[in-house]
Amino acid sequence: MATRGSFQNNYEEFTADTANNILNESNDELSEKFKLKLKKFQQSKLELLTGSMVDDIFCDGTVYTGSAGLALYYFNSGIKNESNSDLLKTALEYIDLDRLKGRRISFLCGDAGPLAIATIISYKLGSRRPESLPDYKTLAQNLMSLISLLNDSPDELLYGKAGYLYALLFVNKHIHGKELIPAIHIEKVISSIVRSGKQFSLEMKSESPLLWQWHDKIYLGAAHGMAGILYMLLQARIFINIVEMRSYIRPAIDWLLNQRFPSGNFPSSLSGSSSDRLVQWCHGAPGFVQLCVLAAQVFGEESYMKIAHQACDIIWQRGLLTKGYSICHGVSGNAYAFINMYQATKKPVYLYRACCFMEWCAVERRGTELHHPDRPASLFEGIVGRIYLAQDITNVLDAKFPAYSL
Repeated sequence: MATRGSFQNNYEEFTADTANNILNESNDELSEKFKLKLKKFQQSKLELLTGSMVDDIFCDGTVYTGSAGLALYYFNSGIKNESNSDLLKTALEYIDLDRLKGRRISFLCGDAGPLAIATIISYKLGSRRPESLPDYKTLAQNLMSLISLLNDSPDELLYGKAGYLYALLFVNKHIHGKELIPAIHIEKVISSIVRSGKQFSLEMKSESPLLWQWHDKIYLGAAHGMAGILYMLLQARIFINIVEMRSYIRPAIDWLLNQRFPSGNFPSSLSGSSSDRLVQWCHGAPGFVQLCVLAAQVFGEESYMKIAHQACDIIWQRGLLTKGYSICHGVSGNAYAFINMYQATKKPVYLYRACCFMEWCAVERRGTELHHPDRPASLFEGIVGRIYLAQDITNVLDAKFPAYSL
């Protein structure tokens, strides 16, 4: 039965017995039986994607809804298999650098995503790279040139500066020791985001020292709002001075977390009409878990983890969404909150919960997707997101929410 946008969660609570077919005897990994089930799921969906749905994949070139989302899946597979060159070359088949329009700056919905992925692949392949693929230094320069769009871009993750910041950090993470993207370039992006947050906070006379808006609305969640921006800034903390961290970023995080509902969920925006309704990564508790976990690690404050635990409980209760299985606003994205908590706590209950949500996405029981996705072959709305999750959960300690966690 569906209520408030979600189906009733009929999975049993975690015990050694209920987890028997999903986790191994130590409850710290997936069982071989469940791994095999997920492997077959990935294979069948990849056959579907590269067969009858291939035209849907190439609807655009972005990571969010287009072919670069499947490129990121193959990239992730290749990186986890000791930079498997065949998988990295397969990823290139889904990146069309000639289609880049130079209009959007972000990793998910702009040019930065395809450019960042191509830069790393070019570096990893070295002399084995195809002749059609430019040298990684050239690609990095093209990525850096997107900074010309900075002042005309919003601050949020999907379309804006926070999404560009992710792309820069992503490249430097995978190209070790070279600082391919100079610190001064990253600091310019951070400075622009923080300056914008300070100015809007003053304008609104907010209690938070940082405040951002998107489309004339103060969103709080991961995709368009403060959780996503602050999480990205926290991941870029080595480029931020201690005064900014203490006086602006941490107080802004504290203010934001104080906006939560008694249930543990969060409003989608700062307005009188916000209701305790959405429990999805883009709007609601699932997008806050990563922020809380990282804040606890950075600031050494256990209260952040208490908020994360409460958020995970509401996701378990109301996270089997009627919207379907997507990463952005579906069950796959919600599973990543449990994965993140398992990584932080090593408590098997969170791995079990993540696997239950993964099972829900893989089995596709009739009537459990009441809203068909606009882009059914995509990473953030469609099938690619589910096979990405299946791949990640099989190597759970290395799993990262795509285009969000580094």
